[in-house]
Amino acid sequence: MSQAAEKEKVDRNYRLLSHFKKDRDGAVIVALAGMHGNENYGVAAVRKVNELLEQSGGLTAGEFLGIAANMPALQKRVRYLDEDMNRIWYPSILDKIRRTPTGKMLTSERQQIKELLKELDPYILQSEREVIFVDLHSFSAPGGLFLITPRGERSDKLVGLSTPMIFGIDDALQGTALRYFHERGHTAMAFEGGMHHESRTLTNMVAFLLLLSERFGLIQPALLKDFGAYRKHIRKEAMHLPQKVELVYKHIIEPEDQFVMRPGFENFQRVRKGEWLANDESGQIFSPCEGYMLMPLYQDQGDDGFFIVREV
Repeated sequence: MSQAAEKEKVDRNYRLLSHFKKDRDGAVIVALAGMHGNENYGVAAVRKVNELLEQSGGLTAGEFLGIAANMPALQKRVRYLDEDMNRIWYPSILDKIRRTPTGKMLTSERQQIKELLKELDPYILQSEREVIFVDLHSFSAPGGLFLITPRGERSDKLVGLSTPMIFGIDDALQGTALRYFHERGHTAMAFEGGMHHESRTLTNMVAFLLLLSERFGLIQPALLKDFGAYRKHIRKEAMHLPQKVELVYKHIIEPEDQFVMRPGFENFQRVRKGEWLANDESGQIFSPCEGYMLMPLYQDQGDDGFFIVREV
């Protein structure tokens, strides 16, 4: 085996975090972890689910696939190396990536997407089986867990998973994997499990993947170790959070802005119209409306300063 082939084999073994297949008829859950390299708990969560499934004897129906996304960024614990991997999932860009040799890729992230598509394309192009894509993320501020999903009949299947549902952010964030999978006709979501590197964020992600697997018939809770404890945990985490909210404002950061979020803001914290939220090179930034704060930026990389949402 050549050195290049050996490397590809090693990389693929690392990228494939979990794969269980019971039958050809049931639903397929595809979990993407580490789209942003500083959000490594998604990888750990899929590995934990893999361990739990192995202990319980696997699935009772369908298929579960867990994949690591941006491997170089994960190794360096940074959001991305050259460009945000979760902002280039446009059909035209993906088509070009599929047709371009790896050595001629413009960025590390596009090389990673090319490798990802080798695993994902059979599921992306699947029309006979129900395919559910979940993109696992965490954030830089404390407070809350939530689910970002488009409106519509497919997302109605996600109601009641003990997780707040956020509508509208998928429209505001261009080029996301979530949006791409949704437009291909699949059930798609991004699960924001909590703050980077908090232990409960990892537990939130594991719990959500288990509840999602139960919802689509892949597992029987009675056969799975600690399923009840995970269900209880995520219900407690979401107990005091609004269950359905929609986006009303997004603050975009441009490279020259020198944006700095004021300290102390948390997810789902109420903000008032006119409240001082952040600063940039032009001065103070005030809230244009009242609502709940969501994903205030407390890290160096990123071009979204904060979001404001309201309860539906």
